[in-house]
Order: sequence, then structure tokens, then C-alpha cells
Amino acid sequence: MSLNSAISAAMSGLAAQTRAIDVISANVANSMTEGFAPRQLMLSSSVLGGVGSGVRIAGVERRTDPILEALMRQSGGAAAGTGARFEFWSRIEQAIGLPGDPHGLTGKVATLETALISAAARPDLDHRLSSVVDAANDLVRHLNQLENQVQGLRQNADAMIAQDVETLNQGLERIAKLNKDIIRLQATGHQPHGLMDERQQLISSLSEIVPIREFQHPDGRIALYSEGGHLLLDTQPAVFSFTPSPGMDASMSLSGGMLSGLSVNGYPISTTSTGPLAGGRLTANFAIRDVDAPAAQSALDQIAESLISRFEDPATDPSMMPGQPGLFTDLGLPLDPAQTVGLAGRIAVNAAVQPGAGGDLWKLREGLGAAAPGPVGDAQQIQRWVEALQRPLPGAPGSASRNFADNVGQTISGISQARQAAEDRAGYAKAYHSELTYQSLLMGVDVDSEMQRLMLVEKAYAANARVLQIADELMRQLLEI
Repeated sequence: MSLNSAISAAMSGLAAQTRAIDVISANVANSMTEGFAPRQLMLSSSVLGGVGSGVRIAGVERRTDPILEALMRQSGGAAAGTGARFEFWSRIEQAIGLPGDPHGLTGKVATLETALISAAARPDLDHRLSSVVDAANDLVRHLNQLENQVQGLRQNADAMIAQDVETLNQGLERIAKLNKDIIRLQATGHQPHGLMDERQQLISSLSEIVPIREFQHPDGRIALYSEGGHLLLDTQPAVFSFTPSPGMDASMSLSGGMLSGLSVNGYPISTTSTGPLAGGRLTANFAIRDVDAPAAQSALDQIAESLISRFEDPATDPSMMPGQPGLFTDLGLPLDPAQTVGLAGRIAVNAAVQPGAGGDLWKLREGLGAAAPGPVGDAQQIQRWVEALQRPLPGAPGSASRNFADNVGQTISGISQARQAAEDRAGYAKAYHSELTYQSLLMGVDVDSEMQRLMLVEKAYAANARVLQIADELMRQLLEI
């Protein structure tokens, strides 16, 4: 090797180690930066005329694991989706109240039954009759509030869908712009690693809404697909369309055309759990709005229907005329079996027994159809009210016959089971995502390793500087000859 070759090799070594220091310092500085992928300097031998002439900087690479990234995105969407459905069922269960809770639904039913039994023991006491009316009103108010809670959660899910659709559209547009910027920078010889970090972080955030897979093009551009294979971005981003509802009631449904579905590029797309966009928060909120909440509403409506029908039975109140509403009504009207959707929000106590609405307490003792009060000690009719609650009847078509309190308990048990199943799915998804997050952190910047690498760079830099120093001394000796 000539003296010039040695100097050239040492100079290339100094340049390489200087660049290595830049890379290491950037890694250490961004060790706590979310979405930052560690950089690694790529070096190769420089050969000139078949003779080694030092080192050449091949470039700087981002250290990533595409398989781990794909699993992270899928698990992130699953965790967000299952978490949303678990929160829904938890709030429904909390609103209804657990069995034994005096402020819950079973507690309200027990209070009504206790009030009726107490009134049957002393039918002559108006304050006991008044307690029955108060307990009945308390029960129907609770059912009304539960329906409002369900519809409020449906409204919230609808609003979350609109928000996620807007986030998706903006995110895909931003990724499309980043694609163009990355292509432009690479074409001019620059390395757009910062833009790549931003792009990957943006994809990860959108994957909570719709789990995303990516396809890398040779020019640095990426195409995005949902886990179900629907194209989200190639040369142009897909455009999602959704119209939020300004209000929500039990009669509104997607199949009935009163609620908006989802469209992509103007074409309707399935939002079911088996559809092309399944797996994230978007389809979970559609499931809450169109499946879970209507199921909870149906359970409440069955309770209200059972309560009304028990007290409309002619055997419960012989004084009533056919077609006359019983103690519990559908906003003052008798039960219409064809119009039970939203019944929990309409159920009310018959005004005939409410003094504040022009009714009379004594009708609890005599019957709603009675024209005048009878003996104050006659408790037969009140006992019939008690028997109406205790009579074994199916709570829903095809179910076993139980008294009213047990039917309510069975309904609450079903909701608790739905909450438990949602909690199990959410717990598994969260644990899986946490483990993948831990593995991802292990792939991040290891400051200890970077500092060890810096010490090696320092030694290499000193060695190359020493070569130049010796070459300088040799040159001086040659010039003195």
C-alpha cells in the first residue's frame, strides 16, 4: 500500500466514524421518542483498481421488524375494539344494578312487592297505598332512565364512528403526502428516515380504528390494506363517508334506513364482525350501535312488557273492562304486542291511582274499573296485585316460567354474562398487545449498547487519526532527505 493509499483509507475511516457518531447521538437523543426506529450505519469496503482503499458509507438503515409491526397493529385494533364493547356492557350492567342492590332494578322490584304486601296487610291506610304508587313510579322511572342510558350509549357510538371516519380520512391523506415526500427525497439522494418514522407512527394510530397491513414499493412508497383485504391507500387514499345521527331512539336502525352505514369511495361496505374492515374500534362501535345496544334495549323492553301484561290480565283486576289499561301502561294506553320496541322508555303508572294526576288511591284497593270506594278493610284486590308479580310466567318467548323478580334477575344475569364475555375478550386482547409492546420496546434504542458502540467508534477514530499522524511524520522525513 502506498502512502497516499494509507492516507486515503485513514481519511475515509475518519469520515465513517464521524458519521457513526452522528447516528449514535441521534439514537441516544431519541431513545424516549415514540415511534422512533433506531438507525444503523451501513459500511462496506472501498475498492479502487482491485486494491482496498478504505471504507465506504453505504447508508443509514432503520432497524425495524415488519412482522412485529404487523402484529402490533392487529393487536392494537383488537384491544381498542374489545375495550369499547367491554366499556359498553360494563356501563349497562352498572346502570341496571347488580342483584341485591337497593338502587338497582331488582331492588326497585323488591320495593314494589314489599309495598304491596304491606298495603295488603292494612288496606285501610292511605300512606301504605301511597307507598305502592311511589314504588311503582320509582320502578318505571328506573326503566325509563335505563332506556335513555342505552340510547345515549348508541348516540355516543354513532358519534365515535363519525370521529373515527374523519380521523381515517385525514390520516390516509397525510400518509399519501408522506409517500410523495419520501419518494421525492430519495430521488434526490436524501434519506427520509424522519418521515418514515412519522408515517409508521401514523399507520399504528390508524390501526386502532381499522387494523392495517402495508405493502412496500421499491421507490419507498407504501400501499395500505385492511386486515380483510380492502384497499385503503395506493396512489390515492380511500375516502370514507358516514353521516352521524343528530338524535337516537329505540326505533332507529341501520336496516330500517334511519341510521347511516359506511361507504368507501361512494360504495357501501359491510361493517359487521366478518366484514373487510373488522378488527378495530370502527366496527366495534357499529356493533355497539346496531347489535349490542338493541340487544340490551330488547331485554329491557321484555321486562316492561312482562310488567304491563301481568297487570292487564283480567284475573289480576276483574273490575277492568276489556281493552282498558292496567296498573302499568304504555304512556296511558294498553299494551300493543306489535309495538314493544322502546317500551321501557314509555312504561308509566296508570293515572287512575295517582292523586297528583287526578286519580284515587282507593282504586288500588277496589280495582281500576271500580266506580266508588268499598270497604276499607277489603284486601282482595291488593292481594291480586301481589299475585300478579309472583305468578310464574315466561319472561321472553320460549323461556322458562318464573315470577317477575326472577325474570328480571334472569335478564340481569344475561347482561352480566355479556359483560363477562366482553371483559374476557378485552383482557386477552390487552395482554397480547402489552406483550407485543414490550417486544417492540426491546427493539428500540438500547442506550447501554449505543454507549458501548460509541466507545468502539472513539477507538476506531483514534486509530485512524494515528495512521494520519504517522503518515504525516513519514512525509516530513521524506521531505527532509
